[in-house]
Amino acid sequence: MKITSIDIFLLKHVGEDFSPFPFRPVVCRINTDEGISGFGEAGISVGPGEHGVAHLLYDIGQQIIGLNPMDNEVIWEQFRNQFCGHLSGGGVIVYSAMSAIDTALLDIKGKKLGVPIYVLLGGKFRSKLKCYLSQCHLGYLDDFRIKYTEEDLANICRRIQKDGYSAVKLNLLAFDANGKPLDRSLTTGPLTRPIIELLEARLAAIRKACGDQLEIILENLCYSDVTSAIQIDRIADRYHVLMIEEATSNFNPDLYGQIFSKVRTPLSAGERVHTRWEFHQLLKQGAVSIIQPDISNCGGLSETRKICDLAHLYDVRVQCHVAGTPIAEAAAMQLEASIPNFYIHESYHMAAHPDCVAYGTHQYVPQNGYLTVPDLPGLGQELSPQAMAEALERITIA
Repeated sequence: MKITSIDIFLLKHVGEDFSPFPFRPVVCRINTDEGISGFGEAGISVGPGEHGVAHLLYDIGQQIIGLNPMDNEVIWEQFRNQFCGHLSGGGVIVYSAMSAIDTALLDIKGKKLGVPIYVLLGGKFRSKLKCYLSQCHLGYLDDFRIKYTEEDLANICRRIQKDGYSAVKLNLLAFDANGKPLDRSLTTGPLTRPIIELLEARLAAIRKACGDQLEIILENLCYSDVTSAIQIDRIADRYHVLMIEEATSNFNPDLYGQIFSKVRTPLSAGERVHTRWEFHQLLKQGAVSIIQPDISNCGGLSETRKICDLAHLYDVRVQCHVAGTPIAEAAAMQLEASIPNFYIHESYHMAAHPDCVAYGTHQYVPQNGYLTVPDLPGLGQELSPQAMAEALERITIA
């Protein structure tokens, strides 16, 4: 089997008219001489960068034309050795491109062998994945208005809870009391009394509406620092928050050790960390309870499996970061089914939006807070003909 061509799709944007974080996805399709194609997503979907990763995919994609797609590990090492030289290891653009190719190659391998990717990764520990609804302060289902009042936040969480979810993730310091974005200077410490009161009032409203049965994950997007993260924990602990995500910047993993020694709420991080080498720097601090690798930017499915095994050595659980198309969601489902240290699955708030659903050929929607892992060969998901036809740009390597 040989790789004959690669198609790179810059897909139609979703959320430009209603979300501060619209989707701008890039997905590649690797085609073979046996008529089998595999799909992989580059994890640059939210925010700018899609043109950079698309054109890097074009550059490195030319190097694998004619190679055997079953040799995914060989190809991955070929790229790593190249980037460790003239690109000093690479960054999010480099690893997003590598991730898309690696995932697409595993999709091909699964289809060739007639098995789901979880079989290639060692087997299926579970058929269903417990989910949380992510970023619900930005909307849910048919209501994508920003939620910033205590009443709106409580109502959206109660609605999600009634739909069967047992956990939500939201950023309670994303917006001020008038719905305006909070500047990072206000969310780094020491926090002022109005900011502390704003956070506590919002948490209290959600707890009153939903009771103790709903697990709450606090999203921070690295907008807090060591001082403010410790202050946030004092409030989070009173309201039994499940975990605090990205309590500070990932550029200096030592900071997580400083925070961990002073807080009671478990910490999670990792969506902006790439490869097992970078994750090792985070894990050896002994400060995070859950890592959140993004398969679409940390190195692809095969690399993420190695990261999960590394986390298992440190007694750390895994929740893949998912903020992309159904291709990214399917990759996470396959991996999370196959690892012993799975914790919970992230169901992104825009995943059920009709335009996002239309990206894929299959619709996997949580039922009563759980996703059923597909048993189709490969990823169990492909880009829909509609998504490919409506792509803003298509680049082909042959």
